[in-house]
Amino acid sequence: MTAWNEVAVLVVRDDERAPLTEVAPWLRETLREWPELDAVLVGVVVGELCDNARRWGAPPFAVELALDRWMDVLKVSVCDRETGSPRGWRLGAGLLLVDALVDRWGVSTKAGATTVWAEVSHRG
Repeated sequence: MTAWNEVAVLVVRDDERAPLTEVAPWLRETLREWPELDAVLVGVVVGELCDNARRWGAPPFAVELALDRWMDVLKVSVCDRETGSPRGWRLGAGLLLVDALVDRWGVSTKAGATTVWAEVSHRG
């Protein structure tokens, strides 16, 4: 059902803090064979995670889609370089939306990078 392998990664070198304009076309191409509603749901989640990374982190940004066919889950991850400022992980409007749309989500910080991930059920 997918047109890509089990993992797809896009690295955005967003040095001028402009909108992440490369993400939407990449996502459309990556999910082109998915049912439209599933692709839209993933697009909303990716958009919110990218916005969060751009607001609180620093480039480069890495967007990863990892399909686990065994568990029927698509794991969406957006990684950014830490800026050194405290993040205060409270649920703002974007993360509340992500929380409502996904099965589970979380944050991991390691070696100067922060990754926010979310798991979306996939029945393809």
